[in-house]
Amino acid sequence: MLETKIHKKNHFKTDFFGFLTQKMMILLLLILSILFLISWHSSNNKNKSQVINKLEISNKLLIHLGFKVENIVITGTHYLTKDYIKNIIKAHNNVNIFDVNLSTIYNKILQNSWVKEAYIERELPNTIKIKIKENKPIAIWQKEKDNKLVTASGDVIYHGNVQIFKNDFPIIKGRKSRENISSMLSILDTNKNLSKNIWSLTFINQRRWDLYFKQGLVVRMPAQNVNKAWNKIIKLQQNYNILNLRLTELDLRNPKQLLGKINFDKKIISKRKDL
Repeated sequence: MLETKIHKKNHFKTDFFGFLTQKMMILLLLILSILFLISWHSSNNKNKSQVINKLEISNKLLIHLGFKVENIVITGTHYLTKDYIKNIIKAHNNVNIFDVNLSTIYNKILQNSWVKEAYIERELPNTIKIKIKENKPIAIWQKEKDNKLVTASGDVIYHGNVQIFKNDFPIIKGRKSRENISSMLSILDTNKNLSKNIWSLTFINQRRWDLYFKQGLVVRMPAQNVNKAWNKIIKLQQNYNILNLRLTELDLRNPKQLLGKINFDKKIISKRKDL
C-alpha cells in the first residue's frame, strides 16, 4: 500500500487491491517516473514536446487497461450532497487513476463548510473512496438580518440552508453568542422537556443569557451559578407550571431574590418571530 498523510486526522492513500503483481506495478511506475525526469531535464523544447506526447499515449493506454475512475464511493454525508463531491471528481474523468490528484480533490472538498474532516482513498484499478465527517449545527446565529448555522465550537456553516433548520435549533443573538452557546445548551439539555420550549437566546454584555420561551416568558439568567438558576426554573415549572401562568418575565440575576412580571390585560404573544 502506498500512503500519503496530510496530518493526523485528514489523509488520503492508494490501495493496490486485488493485484497479485502489485510489486511489479510499483516498480514499473518508479522506473517510468525516473525516465521521465531524466528525459525532461536533458531535453530541449522540441524533445520536451515529444515527451509530453508519449505521456499522453501512456495515459490513454492505462485508461484502456481499466485504470480510470469508474466507481465513486462516498460515506458519512448527511447534510452535504454527494453530487457536490462527484462534480469535483468529474474534472479527472479524462486521466488515468494514477494521475488523479487526491490533494486537489481533498482541498476542494474542504472548501465546503459542512465538511469537518475528509479521508480519500484511491483503490485500484478504478475506485475512489471518500469518507466525510460533517460539522454538526447546534443553533442559528442571527447577526443583524443575516442568519447562519453554527457548531458547538462556534464555527459558522456558511453553506447551510437556515430555513430547513428553523424549527430544529434555537436562534442566538448578541456579541460572542456563537462562541459561548455550547456550554449554555449543555446546561439546558439536562431537562429537554423544558428546554424544547426555548426558541431564542440572547447573550447580554458577553456575560449572561436571556432565555425566550415560546409561551411568551423571558427568563433573565445570572452571569454565575447558571446551573443553580436553571434547576430553580425546572422546580418552578414542576411545582407551579410557570409557562402557563401568563408570566412575561422572570428575573434570576440576583440569587437572593426572584422577580416576576405577569400580564393580566392581553394575550401573551407566543408566535415565533420570522427568521
